[in-house]
Amino acid sequence: MTIYIHIFVVLKPPKKYIIMKTKLILSFLLLFCISTATYANTRETITLSNIEKTERGCIKEFLNCDSETNAPLSKTIYNYDIEGRLLEKEYYKWSAKLGWVGTQKYNYYYDENNQLLTPSVSKWDIKNKCWLTAK
Repeated sequence: MTIYIHIFVVLKPPKKYIIMKTKLILSFLLLFCISTATYANTRETITLSNIEKTERGCIKEFLNCDSETNAPLSKTIYNYDIEGRLLEKEYYKWSAKLGWVGTQKYNYYYDENNQLLTPSVSKWDIKNKCWLTAK
């Protein structure tokens, strides 16, 4: 008669491994909570667009509205020259009190080889309701 004796040895993982595993799980949990909170606060929007061709080029306007109320939220206007090069990009936010308020404007310039030079940035002058070139 043969008797088999099984010996089980329980090895505990090193403390460092447990701490690393805990940090990893907590990191994923935190990332999940942040992404869920961000998505929950994001409004559903619809985008309306208008493209107007002119003698000097093309103007493209994109209007973002709240999908439930159709209230305007923001708009972006792109101005192109006759060759299709982007000349200006303007950002606006809607204010119930003030109407469209500019947030930022970029002017694009090109050299004789059609290479884009450094764009300039303008900010909105709320008092005069016009763009001011940043210095």
